[in-house]
Amino acid sequence: MLCEHKTMPAYFLRRPKPSLSLTFALLLLGGCVLAPSDSTELEVGTDSPISATEPVRQDESDPASGAQLETKPQIPDLWQRIRSGYNLTPEALPTSVLKQRDWYLRNPSYLATVFSRAEPFIYYVTDELDRAGLPLELALLPIVESTYDPLAYSHSHAVGLWQFIPSTAKSFGLRRDRWYDGRRDVIYSTQAAVKYLTYLHKRFDGNWLLALAAYNSGEGNVRKSIKRNRKLGKKADFWSIKLPRETRNYVPQLLALATLIEDPEKYNITLPFIADRPYFEVVEIESQIDLNRVIEITGVKHTAFTKLNPAYRRSTTPPQGKHSLLLPVGSAEPLRQLIATTDPKTWVPHTEYLVVSGDSLSQIAQRFRIPTQWLKNKNNLRSDRLQIGQILLIPHSGHRATSNSNSITKASVYRVKRGDSLSAIAVQYKTSVEALKRSNDLATDRLQIGQKLTVHHSAAEPKPDNVRKLSYRVRRGDSLYLIAEKFDLTIGDITRWNRINRNEFLQPGQRLTLFINALRI
Repeated sequence: MLCEHKTMPAYFLRRPKPSLSLTFALLLLGGCVLAPSDSTELEVGTDSPISATEPVRQDESDPASGAQLETKPQIPDLWQRIRSGYNLTPEALPTSVLKQRDWYLRNPSYLATVFSRAEPFIYYVTDELDRAGLPLELALLPIVESTYDPLAYSHSHAVGLWQFIPSTAKSFGLRRDRWYDGRRDVIYSTQAAVKYLTYLHKRFDGNWLLALAAYNSGEGNVRKSIKRNRKLGKKADFWSIKLPRETRNYVPQLLALATLIEDPEKYNITLPFIADRPYFEVVEIESQIDLNRVIEITGVKHTAFTKLNPAYRRSTTPPQGKHSLLLPVGSAEPLRQLIATTDPKTWVPHTEYLVVSGDSLSQIAQRFRIPTQWLKNKNNLRSDRLQIGQILLIPHSGHRATSNSNSITKASVYRVKRGDSLSAIAVQYKTSVEALKRSNDLATDRLQIGQKLTVHHSAAEPKPDNVRKLSYRVRRGDSLYLIAEKFDLTIGDITRWNRINRNEFLQPGQRLTLFINALRI
């Protein structure tokens, strides 16, 4: 596992030894305090999980007695480790790389944002690349791919830090279901990306720039371009072949970032300190567990937990199999104690059931040996009517289900703002549109600015950070119904956000603005 890796960082392995003349001179200064090492002392922000160590005096009884100050080793800098593993950046930068470099320099706020987003993940990414013997410039690739946002989603249906599309994800063993999306799993998606990059590097005869181009635009596209140039007697390197515009910019963006990080002082850039140590630790779970309970017992903030565990699409882990939870270093012990000392049956307040053809509420209640009224209360149902594909929460025996128990334990008053919709509010508070309408006696989905809504939701904080604005390009065969179903939205919201009529035919290539829950797509 990551947090057990003990390899000595290259930063220490490459430090030069003092010369013999310097050693002799220091011996002549017997009564003097030794000078500190040539490494610059680094400061760590208060939000960092690791704090810099202060000098420790061994003997303060007589400063003039020749007693020497001894300092603990400085925390190694991850940026220096990344630099020491460079293997891609050319000495002479092509014009396209210089243009990308200058864009970064003109946009320091962008760099600050992506470096901040990278902090929880970049150590793990660097460590996995280092273990595989790959160039460490590739630790910057998720900046180009996703701005190091694990919830990133593109119009081509690519997801996660490494932006895997469904077909490639499946090829490299990243599964996706209604509980979990492996493309967003920091551990498994990074391991899959390392395997994929290694494969492409081999397929393109050790040429990393062509391998990166293939990672972005597909192996087939790059091979066709190489074949075309060779047939015409032209060069077949990255800079010479014909590639999509996005791919032509993709590699220069990575090389430009690597150039800035290689010599930040030259470009007047201040890199945030990131320690060459794990940011998170891993706890393996072999039974289903309520994620809100994990957050509660570990004391990790909801947004921080979601950032580290974006692969889970529901409030509990999947019901079968072994799964990993990532927690900031030092916060996992309460969870380990829970696992070691309690019955797994107590780890979740309910089971989820998917309604299939032929189901009835009474039959489901009988199957799980609970009263039908418990089932209705738990799911805020006013009638016994069910829909195929509907998900029901099945309360465990002994957990009496009421509208104010378990996951729905708090009522808030929400004031409607410009641009709000029932579905967006439901996403933010982890409830449903129907529950909002029932709680507020709403006959339609229409809202008024300033209107007050009563929202029953989990006692945990709502998760507005999971709401993403998406520009969706309509494809051949799309309809409002299919798009709404795909992204768990209502047709009314899509038409209102885009000011179109629900009976209007969509055109291929047309752009729609959608506000989606990133964990559900």
